[in-house]
Amino acid sequence: MIEFGRGISVLLEGVSGLRRGFRALARTTKHLAEDRRGVGGVEFALIAPLLIVLYLMAFELTMGLSVAKKTSMASSTIADLVARQETVTPAFLSDMVDVSNAIFVPYPSNNLLIRISGINIDASKSPKVMWSWSTTGVAPYAVGSNAPVPADMLVANTFLIRSELSVSHELMMYLPGLSGTAAKSLTIFREFYFRQRLGTSVVCQGC
Repeated sequence: MIEFGRGISVLLEGVSGLRRGFRALARTTKHLAEDRRGVGGVEFALIAPLLIVLYLMAFELTMGLSVAKKTSMASSTIADLVARQETVTPAFLSDMVDVSNAIFVPYPSNNLLIRISGINIDASKSPKVMWSWSTTGVAPYAVGSNAPVPADMLVANTFLIRSELSVSHELMMYLPGLSGTAAKSLTIFREFYFRQRLGTSVVCQGC
């Protein structure tokens, strides 16, 4: 009987200890659930990669848009300057490279290509190339060849200056794995048409 009583006592003590253990575990679990310390750090660790990706994408997009805007500005300026002349020469047209480089500052004008053409539209509204010049040193279009002209600028007996400008824009590609492409550069191209300001045409001597 004494041994049986001791066994019952040990069993009761074990059950009591088990209850205390469950109560302690419940208190600890409740304490962890109510403890808000470090939540900010955890949330930042989860959100930071997404924020970094968005920032880099926005920076890359801003750079590309800035270069594209300067490309448009340079092409427009070239056409405007040439359209203000009555006579131009290859030396004058070569100065358009310096004009373009000045406009692109602080961005580089990599692989800059400029093509300038004089287009005559006759009485039948047929546009023909009268002369053309390029930074490559070779005339890009044959004299007398058909020239593409926007429909709203096809006015009989007028003369147009067409400028074409392209540059290469290097992508930073911070996250090439997410871009879905292996391209490292883009070619940005812009063209503009301006009517002559003086006289009836712009003549290029030596083109």
